Amino acid sequence: MSRRGAGWIRSPLWGIAAAASAGVVLATLSVAPRIWLSTLLPLLQPHVTLWYLGAGLLSAAGLLLWALRAPRRRGAASLALVGVLLGYVALLYGYYAGEPPAKKFHLLQYGVLAGLTLQAVRVDEESPGGLVAGLAFLVVIGTADEVAQGYIPMRTFRWLDLFGNYLGSALGVLAWLAASPHSPFRRSPGDGT
Repeated sequence: MSRRGAGWIRSPLWGIAAAASAGVVLATLSVAPRIWLSTLLPLLQPHVTLWYLGAGLLSAAGLLLWALRAPRRRGAASLALVGVLLGYVALLYGYYAGEPPAKKFHLLQYGVLAGLTLQAVRVDEESPGGLVAGLAFLVVIGTADEVAQGYIPMRTFRWLDLFGNYLGSALGVLAWLAASPHSPFRRSPGDGT
């Protein structure tokens, strides 16, 4: 079956993982502050940003190893991943410098969701439907996550958080495009992947 006729979904299993992750994000909106304050924050103190940096470095190392497995464009993929990591660090220490630690979590959370989503859909230059569907999913979930908080006691809608959801998704998309062998950037011409 040609890629054009194969549909937008490349992997139903990754699609289930992306949908489940998004479901967990939305289902825990009302309890997330309690989980953060009573469990996560005490474990991560006093250097929460350094923990985020460590998680980003581990993610980048994993993505780099994944990128090096594909035979094409290893150097370019490595440089792109370093650029994504530098962007992540700049956001942590620049844009989010004065923000509470929980706000920085948006970058990681939505970066992972973007990676899961793009693993699920078919990203193809000739038939962009999968990429469009994946990006639409990320925008809808990121928006719903933040807008719903305006209706939940003890939560508030913030433009900065909505922007953080989109930034995290963008970093995840860029990292996936650089690392994945399923990325059009990494595939050989004529690959049926």
